[in-house]
Amino acid sequence: MMKIVLLIVGVVLILLLLGLTCLLFAKKKHKNRVAITTSDGVDFGEYVTIGGIQQFLYHRGENINNPVILFLHGGPGSPMLPFVQDFQLPWEKHLTVVHWEQRNSGKTFYKNDPTKVAPTTTIEQLVADTHEVVLYLKQKYVKDKIWIVGHSWGSLLGSLFVHRHPQLVLGYIGVGQLVDMLENEQIGFDKALECATAAKCDKDIQTLLSLKPYPVRKFDSEMKNKLSKLRKVQGKYKLAASPTAKLVYSAVTSPFYSIKDMRYMILADIDGINHGQQLIFQELFESFDLRSVTTNYQVPMFYIHGTSDWQTPYSIAEEYYTTVVAPQKGFYPIIDAGHASMLDKPIDFSNALLSIIRRVDAEVL
Repeated sequence: MMKIVLLIVGVVLILLLLGLTCLLFAKKKHKNRVAITTSDGVDFGEYVTIGGIQQFLYHRGENINNPVILFLHGGPGSPMLPFVQDFQLPWEKHLTVVHWEQRNSGKTFYKNDPTKVAPTTTIEQLVADTHEVVLYLKQKYVKDKIWIVGHSWGSLLGSLFVHRHPQLVLGYIGVGQLVDMLENEQIGFDKALECATAAKCDKDIQTLLSLKPYPVRKFDSEMKNKLSKLRKVQGKYKLAASPTAKLVYSAVTSPFYSIKDMRYMILADIDGINHGQQLIFQELFESFDLRSVTTNYQVPMFYIHGTSDWQTPYSIAEEYYTTVVAPQKGFYPIIDAGHASMLDKPIDFSNALLSIIRRVDAEVL
């Protein structure tokens, strides 16, 4: 009996070792594939003191003299850095792209005491942090202004920032533009129920009906639990960004996240980490509507939006866009793409983004 146990343990250890070897080989292969080799290129990560804590920035681009883009990730608490190799490479010939992992997110999460950072993780503090990051990048790259790209939650953060500090911004690009969280959830819930009904899936129908009333203004533990259940059903019908085998493989073999860094991605849905964004979620659900803040901007405003996005529904973003007043503006639909349109249709997305950059450059010249 002991020999059998030892044999099983040995086989398991060998399989784990083989798996780890394959993982490390894949990571090295990806690292070589995405290496920046130009003499004026940048490719590095660093911790910078922002808002009184250490926060992580990653810089990539083939020419340090190119315009700078600050990428504001979504979530809140969902860094896009582990997936950069899947969508960003075409940008890097024309732009220096900086990913910032916001407070209580990604590599920034483990660099600080999350219990101390959580009470400071509010919309206002994140806007202030963004300001500090932009000033840092302006100085580092000797730029008068930079581009802001915001995805999902990051699109709301970006909208607030460019509204308050237009003098620092070349232009703004909202991806999966967030306008009103409560309205998002209502439309997303109705669409999920419609899909479940069409599929005649009684289990999903009952799960959704059990969530009613949904959504509600108070973001407490009950509402958080309802949101989690809805996202699982939405993921099944491809109505929300959700983990797929392809995305998981991409993340674990990412050249920008170590195996140690992957702790955050693996644990990101556990209360202990999500709690770090609780105050932002409360503000989004209980009181925030971008339409009541402004529709007037002093910088070029653009939106890139997946037509199949049901987390930040296309219809809401399009309606808000029609009310926006700005020196330049444009709405770029990505057909059949969902909430993470840069991952769903990376070529179409890159074409849209670079078209926007060229458009603004042409106007400036």
